[in-house]
Amino acid sequence: MILQLLTLRDSAFKNFSSSEKSHVQGGLVLLLTGLLYGSLLLIANRSYILSFETPALKWAIVPLIFMVSGLMMAWLTRIGLTLVVWAGARGFGGEGVMGRIRPFVSISLLPGLLAVPLLTGWQMNALGIVLATIGVFWMLIFHWKTLQTTQQFSKVKAGIAAITVFVFFVSIYYLVVPTGAITS
Repeated sequence: MILQLLTLRDSAFKNFSSSEKSHVQGGLVLLLTGLLYGSLLLIANRSYILSFETPALKWAIVPLIFMVSGLMMAWLTRIGLTLVVWAGARGFGGEGVMGRIRPFVSISLLPGLLAVPLLTGWQMNALGIVLATIGVFWMLIFHWKTLQTTQQFSKVKAGIAAITVFVFFVSIYYLVVPTGAITS
């Protein structure tokens, strides 16, 4: 079902919304996303990690710190994005039940992985910008369908709410992401 959600099928959104397993699946996807974030951080900081002389630091402690950082980054991003999507839902007259929104937000973080290489400075080129743009627009469409499904919004209303959520989320990311990650 997760792959069907990622391919943006309307029926998958309806089925996932009514599924009793959506919270478990959302949690597992969040864990996977955090591990992928951590792995991308390891790749982006490979030379730094290998610069440690102590084998315990080089092969265990520092990589573990990066993996835990990836998990925390995914968890914190889900919290912030859930709040922003909830605010968008409430602001446009929806019921805005966080418990219905949260599993969708966990899954919406997967397309955001395409932006991680750019944000970490690993792919500071046209490919990184294209990947980040695809990931961001994929998330935008995902939130549009999420709001349409969970709040019973019309396509237009859900689209306007999703764009509003997108603007606030990008604003928050701009404030939180270190300047060097984007400009260096």
